[in-house]
Amino acid sequence: MLFNQHQSIKPYLFIFLLAFAQLAIAQEKQEITGRIQADSIEAPIHIINVTQEKGTVSDKAGNFKLEVKENDLLLISSVQFQRKEVQITSKILNQKILNIKLLPALTELEQVRVHNLSGNLKEDIADIKVIDMPVIKVPPVPRSVIPRGTPNEAFNASQTQAPAGGNILGLVGLITGKPNFGSLSKSESKALNEREVINTLRNKFDDYFFTNHLKIDSNHIMNFLTYIFENGFQQKLLKEERALDLVVYLEIKSKAYLKSIAD
Repeated sequence: MLFNQHQSIKPYLFIFLLAFAQLAIAQEKQEITGRIQADSIEAPIHIINVTQEKGTVSDKAGNFKLEVKENDLLLISSVQFQRKEVQITSKILNQKILNIKLLPALTELEQVRVHNLSGNLKEDIADIKVIDMPVIKVPPVPRSVIPRGTPNEAFNASQTQAPAGGNILGLVGLITGKPNFGSLSKSESKALNEREVINTLRNKFDDYFFTNHLKIDSNHIMNFLTYIFENGFQQKLLKEERALDLVVYLEIKSKAYLKSIAD
């Protein structure tokens, strides 16, 4: 009887182990080979792993390699083609090959139809109705209420009251959705030190990006990143939504760096 119970448990144990193994594989990073399918690729195409905050570029033939995990979101962008998003599935991970088809960027203007015009410019302009907008006059504020301090504080004090007693800055803030409209105060953000910036940049891009696209020798990668930091690197480029701007920035700085070490 006990033997039969063990026999019945084995299939369930096998299924559990198989599911666990598949889950573990899905959570591991895998390197996939990609191919951009498009006509006449004239410039490298940026492939950004938005989830992992890493990226690479394709070669002239449209080939690239990138580490991914299941459910990662890839953003493919180029000035020559339309942007495209691709989500990594288990099927892609099993095949280890990703083919991406891109469409040319749309450069044509939409057709605009103009009605009820004669074709005579002078006559058409004369027929255009002009609406006189009312001008709101704000009385000057006495000097006694203008505070000392920053110019912005003085501006805020002089613009707080409308003729009917309303708060102008508050009204504008309500419209724009910015309750502190008119204030020059900036939100404080912690500045990263040199090591943190360099390590962040190093983790965002693989060796292929530096050596094949930026033409930076592998032995010079850390020196190049140090060069970037010492030449006024802007921390805002590390934000996720600025990933493509960061790639373009690195392309520009790499040319300057290569020129500096060649001189």
